[in-house]
Parts: sequence; C-alpha cells; structure tokens
Amino acid sequence: MGRYWELDACRGVAILLMIGYHVLFQISFFDPALLPWFDPYVFTGAPIAFLFVTIAGISLILFTAKEASLPKTAQKMFVRGVYILFFAAVITIASWLLFPSEVVVFGILHLIGCSTILAIPFVVLKIRGWIVFGFGVIIIALSPFLAYVRGPALLIPLGITPVGFATLDYEPLIPWFGVLLIGVALGSVLYRGGVRCKVLEKLGEMPKVASPLAFLGRHSLLIYLIHNPIIFAVLWIAGVIPW
Repeated sequence: MGRYWELDACRGVAILLMIGYHVLFQISFFDPALLPWFDPYVFTGAPIAFLFVTIAGISLILFTAKEASLPKTAQKMFVRGVYILFFAAVITIASWLLFPSEVVVFGILHLIGCSTILAIPFVVLKIRGWIVFGFGVIIIALSPFLAYVRGPALLIPLGITPVGFATLDYEPLIPWFGVLLIGVALGSVLYRGGVRCKVLEKLGEMPKVASPLAFLGRHSLLIYLIHNPIIFAVLWIAGVIPW
C-alpha cells in the first residue's frame, strides 16, 4: 500500500487519544473512586473509534489502488480482513480469560476485519464515491432503530444484543460499517487511483514534527494489541490500581 504521511499522522493522533482514554477507563474500571467524574457511558470512545474506522476506509482505497485485476483486488481485501480478524480473535480469547463477564465479542478489530470483507464490492467495482457515501449514511441512520431491539447472540455483530449483554468494547456493523464506507467514499475522492488530490498535494513531504505521530500510525495494530496490558502494568506498579 502506498503510504502518505498525513494518514499515518492522523492514525497516530487516534492512537494517542486511545491510549489516554484507556488510561482513564482502566483507572475508573478498577477504582471508580479515583475518577468520580469519569463515566464511560458519557465520555465514550466513539469519536476515537470514528477516526480509526474512517481512516481504515480511506486506507482501503490506497491498499487496492495499484492492483488492476478485480479478482486479485478482492482476494487482497479478503486476506486483509481475515488477517485482522485473527487478531480480533486473540482479543476475544484474552478478554474471555481475564474478564469472562464482559468478553469482547465484536470490538473494533472485529468490525474492521468484517467491514474490510464486506466492502469488497464497493472498492473492487469502483462504485462512485457519492453512492458509497449514501450507503454509509443509510447504514448509520438505521442505528437508532436498533438501539432498544433485543435478540439472540448471533445478531450481536449487527447491533442487536441479548438482554443483559455486557462487553468491554462493542462496535457493531450497524452503524460502524457505514462509517467505514464513508471513509471509502472520502478515499475515492482524496486519493483517487492511489494519488493525492490537488489539495492534499500541497502538504508535500512529511515535516519533522509529524514524524513521531506517523511512526505510531504505521504501527497502530501492534500498539493496539499491547497498549492495554502495558497501561495496566504501569498503573499497578505505580500503585494507582490494586492487583
């Protein structure tokens, strides 16, 4: 995939925001009295997830830009989706071992992995950006209608949950697949054919100040996988949270 520093830097910003949010979340989770003002239902991580998922959609355009063969493009996206889902499964298993009452069954990696596969026709067929954007908006608009719908566990990926469902991370396909499609639509405009649009061309080469952010962005998956255990270890060693 061709890389552009501005995307990596934006992903790096999302990484920093995520780490900061999870520091607050862990402190609140293990000792709520330390942060009485922090309510994860009020101060949600949704804006951070929105940034990650939108960038993931944009990145699909760059990931497939140089591939001329439609079957090979579809294959690349499918393999990429399965690759992400493998790590999503690792998160599920780890959360089941550590927090069996709040297992992550469909978190952000599950979402991005599944959405990458579901987005294959939109990307491979090079459907016009405004149509993809419209699909994204429709999927997002369906979300309020499912907010209070309850159903079997098999429907959890769609945003329909059983009574009493609890999880540490949950980004269902409705509305979040719509967010990824909006990212795909933006990518088809901003990086058509894998090349910056004229407005983005003015950004030029990466400034030194953006280098640390871009570095974080290039290693976002690894950081995502290891940051929570590291945060826990640091807070435990510092005596902020009990063992």
